[in-house]
Amino acid sequence: MNNAAHHFSPDYTTARQRFCEAVAARNGHLDSLELAAKGPLGENLAIDISWFGALNPRRVLVHTSGLHGVEAFAGSAIQLQWLDEEISPLPEDAAVVLVHVLNPYGMAWLRRFNENNVDLNRNFLGPNEEYTGAPDGYRRLDPFLNPATPPSTDFFYLHAVWLIARYGLEALKQAVAGGQYVNPRGLFFGGARLEEGPQKFQALMAERLCNAERITLIDVHTGLGPFSEDRLLTEAEPAHLFQALKAAFGKRVQPLTAGQSVAYKVRGDQHTMYPRLMAGNECYLVTQEFGTYNSVTVLAALRAENRWHHYGGGTVNHPTKKRLKEVFGPNNRRWRDAVLRRGREVITQALALTFEGPLETRTS
Repeated sequence: MNNAAHHFSPDYTTARQRFCEAVAARNGHLDSLELAAKGPLGENLAIDISWFGALNPRRVLVHTSGLHGVEAFAGSAIQLQWLDEEISPLPEDAAVVLVHVLNPYGMAWLRRFNENNVDLNRNFLGPNEEYTGAPDGYRRLDPFLNPATPPSTDFFYLHAVWLIARYGLEALKQAVAGGQYVNPRGLFFGGARLEEGPQKFQALMAERLCNAERITLIDVHTGLGPFSEDRLLTEAEPAHLFQALKAAFGKRVQPLTAGQSVAYKVRGDQHTMYPRLMAGNECYLVTQEFGTYNSVTVLAALRAENRWHHYGGGTVNHPTKKRLKEVFGPNNRRWRDAVLRRGREVITQALALTFEGPLETRTS
């Protein structure tokens, strides 16, 4: 069996079983954060977190998958591949953490969003931030993005081309996907409060990272950029951390800035959680983004599935669900081989960044 076939799972239940069995075989510590939501067959859903090394480390590599549900197939495969390969001994004060499917509802139901239609990478707002507002232009685009009808032929592509010609692709990406808090049934809804999954995950990480002085986060996503190519997206500031990431990972590191990369700015992304939790300030926070199809095709699939979920039957065997899975996790040998190869390379580079070299000197 080739690596892609072995590590890419067909569904959430299979992926979860494979992950938990692999962690047990490696004698890893496993935390399963059970959620109230259920899968299509009534199955239990959980965020499964494997922990290798110190439970309260000073240095830690965190690898997360499935924050966007249906995007989980790639990140899960990378994690299963790592668990199947040789795990080198860790320094006494260090840990490697694999967070398997932060949005299990989305993976199980083939949705990008969770059981409350929340985009969890818009949900990690700080304690003084309000779940209100929307990017400039979102309200104007709402009738186009979120028709309150089942999926149908409605000249989507023609309208999309007209909008791109009028406003420009970069401006539209920011307006559409930056994160909105005004339409609970709309695309890219950030929620009204911290969701159950992020709340439980944040509580566990706050307990475990209380002594952490250096963290590297690799958060795997799909759907942005050229087919089968990956980019490592991060904040451009502070500059010394950005330069350290460039040195560690190379030219694929790009700023989370519209027009300078495949990305756009969002509110409430997972990255913002770690500096709030940690005593130290060495936070190397990276999104590994694997490209699939062009952005108009991706948006069309998201829009159609969202209409089916809210205004159709919502069943998981509908063509809109199958299309969304393909758009975010292509059933293509070249794409899957590239995901596994680059997933392994980035974890290897992240291990070196996290565990080699002295920690920064701190002053009170």
